[in-house]
Amino acid sequence: MTVTRSTARSVAQFMDDPISFFGQSYTQMHSISRDELEALQRQAMGIRFQQHRESIEMLRKLADRLGITALNEFNDVVPLLFSHTAFKSYPAALVDKKRFDLMTKWLDKLTSYDLSDVDAAGCTGIDDWIDRLDEQTPLEVITSSGTTGTISILPKDKHGAEQGMTLWKICLFQTFGQEPTDRELNPSVDVVWPNFASGKLGHLRIANMIKRGFTGGDESRFHALYPGAIDTDLMFLASKMRAAASRGELDRLEVDPALAARKDEFIAMQARQAQDLEAFFARITDPLRGKRVFMTSAYHHMYDIAKAGLERGVRNVFAPDSAILTGGGMKGVALPDDFMEVIKEFLGVDRIQVGYGFSESSTFHWGCSEGRYHVAPWVIPFVLDPETSGPLPRTGVQTGRAAVYDILLRAHWGGVISGDEVTIDWDLACPCGQASVAFEKDIVRYSEKQRFEDDQITCAATQEVHNEAVNFMKGVDL
Repeated sequence: MTVTRSTARSVAQFMDDPISFFGQSYTQMHSISRDELEALQRQAMGIRFQQHRESIEMLRKLADRLGITALNEFNDVVPLLFSHTAFKSYPAALVDKKRFDLMTKWLDKLTSYDLSDVDAAGCTGIDDWIDRLDEQTPLEVITSSGTTGTISILPKDKHGAEQGMTLWKICLFQTFGQEPTDRELNPSVDVVWPNFASGKLGHLRIANMIKRGFTGGDESRFHALYPGAIDTDLMFLASKMRAAASRGELDRLEVDPALAARKDEFIAMQARQAQDLEAFFARITDPLRGKRVFMTSAYHHMYDIAKAGLERGVRNVFAPDSAILTGGGMKGVALPDDFMEVIKEFLGVDRIQVGYGFSESSTFHWGCSEGRYHVAPWVIPFVLDPETSGPLPRTGVQTGRAAVYDILLRAHWGGVISGDEVTIDWDLACPCGQASVAFEKDIVRYSEKQRFEDDQITCAATQEVHNEAVNFMKGVDL
């Protein structure tokens, strides 16, 4: 593809403003031919790499060590893909000792924004530190839940969050094959949020964005299970306890006394969550009956809610064209084969949408009528050999470790290797009509497969990333 001035403008719009590039249309996003899309992706990847090579220290040092100065073909980026563990490569002692000045220096190596002037003096915990970053930088940092024992710290930015919510509305309310109506482009709904109203966890960070974008800012139309925020420092404690228990070292765990005093509160809250959920839905059923809503929750939570509601004789609660999103895996819970039908019967909706994504990327990949997750056009997917982390061929059916390069990400490097096993049929023309490449529906975490450990990723970049992340702390007295 010859790069002309008009082509360059198209590439810039594609990588910086895909909403306008695709005319706010989900159908257009997934109808572009693969040849045309891949030409745009190659150019955008090369441009974003040059931008990030200059602005992200960890990427620049890694690229220099590997002698990589440009990205021309998709597989050129594979040696530069970060392990998903790179975003939790800080020593937990920095948090325990409240050395948030050093946490800031660690994060500065992973983001394109300059954090050298951030004042972290006197930070009392992770939430306090992230609030400082919110106030003093363009960042909107999110955290993971820490289910593997350590919380990931991801330097997302405010611009990306705004853009992401607009994309969510496009994907949630539009139907592939139909150009959007005004009702779909400007949905105004009640939001049913069976979770905390706010917090620093990835899915909680978007709560305020959803509140503004989906309800027109009307607080009365945002219905949260718990009105407050979940405490990230308590989540950090819980993750440390899980990791210590798995090693048989729980009795040696050092715990901040202030957090220890709240541990029982956190455990009690988790224990009563099922009862709180049931009471929440019993409370909102009548006020919201027949209304158009947006709701999202994990499979097993949504099934438990639906089953309890049907047992009370409650069904068809919301308007049929409500947007209902679920996913998140089964979390080890076995559900009956008809669990989705049970959920639909209770909620009264025409369809339930599913999706796949991970925190280190910016993007959710939405399920189609055939059960596949079609990859967003600004994301370049890879299937890697699980033993070597080398790229498998981009032809035929390939199963291995999922990796992506996310072109939209500006605040941090968009190339990441996940902890998931996925399958892609590169030659498939999906019967749903979407032209995009898709992940098959059967996705499992390698941590759930007996012969793999989630954090054992063997690409050359992994050790370099971790070494670089902690080098600055050598000699620091904690």
